[in-house]
Amino acid sequence: MRSWLSRDMQRFAIALLILALFGGAIIVLTFIVVPDVNRDAIIQLVGGVNTLAGLVVGFYFGKSAGDDKPQPVQIEQPANMPVPVEEQR
Repeated sequence: MRSWLSRDMQRFAIALLILALFGGAIIVLTFIVVPDVNRDAIIQLVGGVNTLAGLVVGFYFGKSAGDDKPQPVQIEQPANMPVPVEEQR
């Protein structure tokens, strides 16, 4: 019996949390004035969450999205014909 909190569900929940943090940070920065003392720290925090949001989008919509099957390896050189290699001196 599989648990409802499978590995895919865990990934989805973490991704949703990161996107919610990013959206919340953007909304808060739109309506609240940040004091000059805290400005650099807030910019770094939002930049970090922005990077995480980019990773989430890349994971779910990037090149590997929906491609769970490993790709077959294509051997171009037959086993009975080894590739010549120079000897090191």
